[in-house]
Amino acid sequence: MSSIRKKISSSYIIIITITVIIIQIILYGMIRSYYYKNLRESIEGQIKISSDFYNTYLSGDSLKENIFNNRDMFWSNTTCRVQVIDLEGRVIMDSSGYIDNKPVTTPEVTDALKKIPSTSSKIYTNTDFKDGTINAATSLYYDTSVGGVLRFSASTAPVEMVIRKFTYMILGFGALVIAIASTVSLFIANSLMKPLNLVCRGAEKMARGNFKEAIPKYSRDEVGKLAETLNFMSDEIQKNERLKNEFISSISHELRTPLTSIKGWAIILESSDLKDKDEVMEGLKIIEEEVGRLTYLVEELLDFSKLSSGKITLSKEMTNVEEFCLGILKQLEPRFESKVIDVNFNSNTSNKIELDRNRMKQVLINVLDNSIKFSPKKSRIKFDLSEDKEWIKLIIEDEGYGISRQDLPHVKEKFYKGRNVNSSNGIGLSICDEIIGLHGGRFEIESELGEGTKVTISLPRRN
Repeated sequence: MSSIRKKISSSYIIIITITVIIIQIILYGMIRSYYYKNLRESIEGQIKISSDFYNTYLSGDSLKENIFNNRDMFWSNTTCRVQVIDLEGRVIMDSSGYIDNKPVTTPEVTDALKKIPSTSSKIYTNTDFKDGTINAATSLYYDTSVGGVLRFSASTAPVEMVIRKFTYMILGFGALVIAIASTVSLFIANSLMKPLNLVCRGAEKMARGNFKEAIPKYSRDEVGKLAETLNFMSDEIQKNERLKNEFISSISHELRTPLTSIKGWAIILESSDLKDKDEVMEGLKIIEEEVGRLTYLVEELLDFSKLSSGKITLSKEMTNVEEFCLGILKQLEPRFESKVIDVNFNSNTSNKIELDRNRMKQVLINVLDNSIKFSPKKSRIKFDLSEDKEWIKLIIEDEGYGISRQDLPHVKEKFYKGRNVNSSNGIGLSICDEIIGLHGGRFEIESELGEGTKVTISLPRRN
């Protein structure tokens, strides 16, 4: 679980760190652009004022005469380095006091000599002092022609210092944000891991067979849903375990009864002198009946095992449903007569559909046998066949004891044994439901205690 905590916290930290770095880069670019723009606009504004003053009031004299007459006092109002350059590109006046005879051929000077009206400013790196300069130049006129160039230069070092301070502030703030985010991400990871740890411990207890202790629901998110699912699974396992134990108990009882009867009669017959033929025949008949009961029970268990494992396959054939149902009723006629039960059969269809005859016979015999078993003597069972566009419906309705509301939702569940004393091992209806489901049909049971039971088997007309 610690690896999950690391993954969560590291993911948060990585995302926040990348976001902070991107924001820092954007802020750095914006600040740098802002300060350099202001510096450029300031220099260009100053040089424009100076050149306009010169061209308005001093352009009547030549450039050298104005410099000789010390008419450059207005240039002293700027902090920039001021240079006056003649038409050959040579510096004839420099406010720094240093004059180089080499001609100046930088782009802003070349543009000014060509009478390009817009003031041109460029940024250069001074390799000697390892800082940058920003230069601006404009034309100076003698009468109506260009008499020279006025050039302003300013160091970018102060701007770089301000930008550097802001950069340190941004980096410090970013580091603080990352530190806070890391702490918060660890807190979030721990808060997420707490319910996960509870779920993990609960799952480990379930894996060891302890299903009685529910996992506390710590949150309403997916982790809470997982806890609910595991608790539901635990409840279902306990429920199935209880039903399985009841089923084993019921099966053991049902197996013990015929085996006891068979063993008892075998002892009687073994000790008998076989002179009493009636007694022998009665014993053999009982043994035969009990063996039949055992055979039926074993077959039911085998069917249940096959259905549960999904190994059973259907062998379908076209079947006339009405004739099929009448044949089953004929087979069970002795059972009906033994309890004086009147069977009312009505059919509104003679269609043929694809059925596994043996499996559907098993279903109908099971349902009808339950109706006989749970109905009083001299009662009635109604068997109706009907159809619509999609389904053929087999409806069996008796006047028996009915099923309680508590038992009704569970009667089709595996191993469920109802509260009625006549209830058997609890797999018959489960098998019926599986078989009908394999046919693509529906198996519905409606009942109220003391008012009989209605079973509806819906089979699709086209498989």
